[in-house]
Order: sequence, then structure tokens, then C-alpha cells
Amino acid sequence: MRRTVILLAALAVSLTAKEKKPGKYDWQPMFDGSTLEGWKANEHPESWSVKDGAIRGDGPASHLFWMREQCVNCEFKAEIRLNHGGNSGMYFRTAFGPGFPKGYEAQVDNTHRDPVRTGSLYGFAKVFDQLVQDDTWWTQRVVVEGNHIQIFVNDTKTVDFVDEANTYTAGFLALQQHNAGSVVEYRNLMYKMLPPPRSPLVGTWKLDPSQAKFSAGEPPTQLELRIEEEGTGLRYQSASTTPDGQAHGANYFFRADGYDYRVSGNPGADHMAVEPLDQHYIHQGLRVARIKKKFDEYQYQVLTKLRDKVVGKAIYTVSADGATLTREGTATHADGQTITFHEVLHKNDPVKLSKNFDMGPPK
Repeated sequence: MRRTVILLAALAVSLTAKEKKPGKYDWQPMFDGSTLEGWKANEHPESWSVKDGAIRGDGPASHLFWMREQCVNCEFKAEIRLNHGGNSGMYFRTAFGPGFPKGYEAQVDNTHRDPVRTGSLYGFAKVFDQLVQDDTWWTQRVVVEGNHIQIFVNDTKTVDFVDEANTYTAGFLALQQHNAGSVVEYRNLMYKMLPPPRSPLVGTWKLDPSQAKFSAGEPPTQLELRIEEEGTGLRYQSASTTPDGQAHGANYFFRADGYDYRVSGNPGADHMAVEPLDQHYIHQGLRVARIKKKFDEYQYQVLTKLRDKVVGKAIYTVSADGATLTREGTATHADGQTITFHEVLHKNDPVKLSKNFDMGPPK
């Protein structure tokens, strides 16, 4: 009997340990409370230290990056304390580099001369009310899924914003030390990975000019596509430069369901329709069933329309590893000339290929 009790107790301890082990989408600690292990300053590393169980920013302008994970869809939270007149920020989907980084910033500013206060999404959604007193601890949390961004201060939502420009699609998390005289402390820093995008089209894609071919005229010298999840569909945003230096772009919401969606910013088209090629539903079924198979490419038919007339037809092919997007098809210009084109774009962010990619609209 005693041996049975011991075995049962050991089993209970084992099960408890397993229950406590964080899962892939659970909160993960970013700071061990005593060192800056896993963190890297872009400049002036002397501006950062650990004191009384908190990361402390005090000194010349610097940004401290968490190098262990990049955020595509994620949550990011911390307890913060800031001195009078101080200024800081919680950056997400940001690029590592010198100076003030390119990325989203959840503002940390209670009484600084900059009137944009704590709880703002800097440059996008402003809060001018002072929500937090100086020299007190408070919690700020960021949630970013696709192009939908939310910010919470002490569990009160201050920002609920959809970025239709898809400005930043992936990147690091970072803390800001804004200027000498500003003193900020961060503790209980936590990160939660959220499920990856459902569509293999999601990401930032950049043209490889050496692999662009047009039957007439010259291909663009630069082309970037940013495709992000937006609610139950996707937001497509493009920017290109032609050989004569002219800039072009398009922006539209769509679902991969074959229906027409309005386009803005493109004088040659007013609607687009995107539809997955049927055979890939079989491949998706194999993924769901977890049947071992070498996965094929993902393909979509894209129709461009102007006043109900099809003026362009292309096949978008995402490679099996999710790293390359090929576009090839035909386009009819305003003068009636029809050209064929072939373009290869490479993914420029860490969006990973998921076994759960959905070829059609999210259910």
C-alpha cells in the first residue's frame, strides 16, 4: 500500500509539472529579473541596467531589443514605472538598427513635453489624456493580429486600430530609452505568440528584378507587396516604381472566395477577384488529416477588372516553403495592348509556413 501511495504521489507531481510547462501559445517570460540575457541594445548599451528586479533605462537615447523571438501575431505586456517628464515606449514588429527603429510603438509618456501620452499607438492613434501618475507602477499590454492593433493600460482599452497600410508586418520587440534625464523601469515583461496567419499569401514580398520579364515595355524597378490578415479576409497593399521613376500602388480588402472587391489607387482597375485553384483543397485536407506528403505549391487565380471587364488574369503561386511568390499572366492596357508578364518576389519577413494554412476565406 505504501508503495502504491508513493507511486501515485510521484504521478501527481509529474502531471502537475507537465501542466505548469507553458505551451506554444502561453505567456512566456522575457526577463529573468537579474540579467539582460536575451536582450541587445542598438546603441549606448550603458543606458540599460538591471536594478531591484527591473530593467532600467537611464542615459542617452537607446533601444533594447529582445532577440529571442520576432513578433508576427503576438501579445506583449509589462509593468512600467516612469519618472516625471520621462519618455519611453514598447516597440513591436520593429527592425533592429541604429537610431529610432522602424516599427509600431505603444507610447510610454505621462508628463513629457510630447503631448502624446501613455496608451497611444505612436503616429497612428493618439491619446492626449494623462492616464497614469508619475513614479507609479502600471501595466501596458499590446495585442497585434494581422493589421489589427489593440493597446490596454491597466486592462482598459486605449487603442483599437486597423492599419490599412500594413505598415509593419513582422519584427522584434524592444524597449525605448528616449533621452538623458528620462528614467524608466520595466518588470514582469511577458510575451505570448498568437496563432500564425491562415493564408500563405500573408507577408511582405519584394520583387527580384533579375527574374522579371514583360513581353512589352520594362518591368518595375521596385515592387513591394504587403499582405496582412484583416478580420475575416486580407488587406493587399502594393507600392511600385516604374523605370521612368513614376510611383504606383493599390490597396484593397479581399477574401479568397472569387467575389469582386473594390480596388483603390489603381487607375487601370476598379475591382479584383481572388480564388484558390480547386486541387489545393485536397492538399489542405491532407494537412488537416496529417497525412505525410510532400506539400505542393499554393496557387490562386487573380482577375483584375475595370468597369466589369476583365483586363488582367494572373496566377499567384506561393512556393511549398512559403518563401517565394511568383506572379504570371496577362494584362491589357488602356490602349488595348495585351502583354504577358512573369515576376518573382521573395518574402522579406519571418512569417513561417503553417500546416494550418487555409486556401479559402477563414471559417
